[in-house]
Amino acid sequence: MLSAADVAALAAVALCQCVAAWMGMWAYSLFTLPGTAGHEAAHWLVAVVLGGRPSFPSLIPERTRYGWRLGSVEFAAGFVRAVPIALAPLLLAPAGLWWAGHFLPVSGGGRYAAHAWVAGTLVLASLPSRRDWAVAAPFILLVIAMCVAVWWLTRS
Repeated sequence: MLSAADVAALAAVALCQCVAAWMGMWAYSLFTLPGTAGHEAAHWLVAVVLGGRPSFPSLIPERTRYGWRLGSVEFAAGFVRAVPIALAPLLLAPAGLWWAGHFLPVSGGGRYAAHAWVAGTLVLASLPSRRDWAVAAPFILLVIAMCVAVWWLTRS
């Protein structure tokens, strides 16, 4: 169970991440490195488990047409297997909260700050990127449409 001080520390990490973004892309990419590594590792691990033949994760920021990409993993998977691979970073939220609950209560000083930083960036990196949502959205919409159709057909 997280104490109020632990929750405040995680909120401070979120605030620091906003400040790092204001300071520029390199400050932001260095501050978010644990979360970015976790995000890309989640894609990679789920792709390996599902036979998606992933590339090794890249953690070097790249400028794209739409902004910056902090990391990437490429994989070759069909429509259905691509969805859990794309949404794999959602697993970081419980992992980050576990990290916080396990390490923050027994840490102090600099170790406390380091554990709060790792846990906070993992939780913040749990949101799938725009590209991840673009991969998963068609399948999610198809499932929703099928559920609505089943409901419509069986409502009598």
